[in-house]
Amino acid sequence: MPVLPAATYFTAPAPNHAPVPYAAQSASEPPGSFTRVHRRGIIAAGSLLGLAALGGVAAAVTGSGSGRRNAGSGAGGGSGVAGTGSSASPSPSPTYPAPSFTTVPANGESGVDPSKPVTVTVANGTITSVQLSGGQETSGTLSGDKSTWTSNGVLHLSTSYQLQIQAADKGGKSVTKTISFATLKPSATIGVLEMWPGSSVTVGVGQPIRVQFTNYVPGAYRADVEKACVVSTNPPVAGAWHWVDSDTMDWRPQDFWQTGTHVTVALGLSGVRAGQHQYFIRDHSLDFTVRDTDLRLIVDTKQFKATAYQNGQVVRTFPIDTGTNDPRFITWSGTLAVLDKGNPVEMKGDYGNGDKYDELVTWATQITYSGTYVHAAPWDGQIGQVNSSHGCIHARTSDATWFYNLAHIGDVVQVTGTSKTVALTNGFGDWTTSWSSWLSGSAYGATIGGKPVSG
Repeated sequence: MPVLPAATYFTAPAPNHAPVPYAAQSASEPPGSFTRVHRRGIIAAGSLLGLAALGGVAAAVTGSGSGRRNAGSGAGGGSGVAGTGSSASPSPSPTYPAPSFTTVPANGESGVDPSKPVTVTVANGTITSVQLSGGQETSGTLSGDKSTWTSNGVLHLSTSYQLQIQAADKGGKSVTKTISFATLKPSATIGVLEMWPGSSVTVGVGQPIRVQFTNYVPGAYRADVEKACVVSTNPPVAGAWHWVDSDTMDWRPQDFWQTGTHVTVALGLSGVRAGQHQYFIRDHSLDFTVRDTDLRLIVDTKQFKATAYQNGQVVRTFPIDTGTNDPRFITWSGTLAVLDKGNPVEMKGDYGNGDKYDELVTWATQITYSGTYVHAAPWDGQIGQVNSSHGCIHARTSDATWFYNLAHIGDVVQVTGTSKTVALTNGFGDWTTSWSSWLSGSAYGATIGGKPVSG
C-alpha cells in the first residue's frame, strides 16, 4: 500500500464539516489521546485507500456522523457499511377466510324429493371435489367459476345418501364437508305396464317404440318423464316421444328407421315424479335391431292392387280387395306397421241380418288392433274387382302366403284411398302423422341420444 503524505492524514470528513487535523486535541481529551487519534486516522485513511483501490466501493463507508465517530465505526467494520446494521423481519403469510358451504338438501334433512337436483354452493373458495353416494353413484355439473355443483338425473326413493364436498380457499388450503340426507317414501307409485317391441328382437323400418304406464301422467309432469326415457341409436338419429294417450307415449324418428340400426331404450324412471304424489319406483330397458331389409306393402283400395317394395325396388304386385262402403266395414287408411302374424287366425263377427261368421283364416298378417289383416281369402271370387270384405285386405292364397313369409313385425303397410284414417293407438299409426304434428305431442321435444335438438 502507498504511504500518504502526513498532511493528508484526516479522518473521514462528515457532511458540512471541515476536515479535522489529526493533531487537533480538544481540551476535554486527556493527555495521550493524540496517539489514539493518530492511529484512528491512519486506520480510517488506510481503509478508504484500500476501498478506493477496489474500485467504486469507497462510497459505502462515507456518509454520516462526525469525523471521529465515523472513523471509529470504520475501524470496527460495523454500521459504517451501506448504513444497514440489522436485517428486516420476514412478512407474515396472508390469511384467507375459510370456504363456507350451502347445500340443498340440508344436512340431516329427510323426506327429500328425489326428482329435485342436489346443489352445492361454496363462498370464499372453489369446489375441487363432490361425491354423492347412496342408492347409486350420481354425477353432477360444476359451474364455470367452480362455486356451484348440481347433480344430474334423479335419486332413488326411500334411500339414504351421503354428500362429501372438498373446496379450497384462495390460498389453496383444502376444506372437507360431509352431509347426509334421505329421500321420501311415496304415497302413490306408478310403473310400466308394457313396452314395444320386445327386447332383443329384429323389426322392420316402421316399428315405433311404445311405453304404456300403469296410470295416467298429468301434462305438467310429462317433460320429466320423457327426459328420463333415453333412446340411443347406432347410427345416431333424431326422434321424439309423443303422447298417444294419457298413459302411453311412443317414440319414432322423423323418417323410417335406417336398415341395420341398433336401438337401446333406457327408462331411468326410478324416483321421477309423475303426479302430485305419484312417483316411479323402477327403471326399465330394452334393445332391438332394425333388420337389413326394408319391406313395404302399398295397398291402393281404389285400384284393387297391392305393390310390394324391397329396399326401394318393386318385387311383387298382386290383386286385392278391401272393405265395402258400409261405414262399419271401411278399411282404415294410413301408414301402419305389422303387429303380428298367425296361420291360422280365428275370425268371427255378428253384424245382424244373417251377416255372421266364425272361420279359421290362413296366412294372416295383422296391421290394426281392431282386426285388420292381410290374409288369404280363397272363398272371395271378386279379388281385384270389388271391395267386398268386412275391412280386411283379401288376397289370393299364393300372394298372402308370399307376404306372410316375408313380413316381420314393424314392416310398413300403407293403405290409401278410403275415407277413414287409422288412429295412432289402433296398432302403430304413428307414421300417419306429420313430423310437425308429432313434435306438438311431445312435452320435451326432439332428442338424439337423449340430448335435446332443434325440431
